[in-house]
This record gives sequence, structure tokens and C-alpha cells, in this order.
Amino acid sequence: MQIANLDAPADLTVWCVGPRSSKAVEPVAFTTLRAALSEAQKVLTMPGLAPWITTSDGLILTPAWLAAYARQP
Repeated sequence: MQIANLDAPADLTVWCVGPRSSKAVEPVAFTTLRAALSEAQKVLTMPGLAPWITTSDGLILTPAWLAAYARQP
């Protein structure tokens, strides 16, 4: 998937993974998708957390997509 505009706004939602995880999570707004991707990369290294990004264009970037993106050079 190509991301056309890394400078557009995006929201990052971090879900706790597991049976005792919270069911209500508020997204955090970032002024750019670039900033949200950077924060999501940090979250990917934390056990028990799963980052999801929603772009201003309506794309939903899953934890698997974010992990694959983080591995790109």
C-alpha cells in the first residue's frame, strides 16, 4: 500500500492486547502521518500493545501493516 501524503493529519490508537484489556480507547491526533508512524514504531516494541492508525483519507493501518512498514529500509 502506498501512502500518498505523509504530511496529512492522522490518528493513532493504541490497544492493549489480552483478556483483561480495556475496551474503551481514545485515539491521539497527530498533525502528520509521519509523526503518527514514528510513535507507532515505538509502540510496536512494547509487549501487549497494538497500534492502529487512521489517516485523514480514511485508511486504516493495522499493526501488521505498521510492522511491515517499520521493517522497510
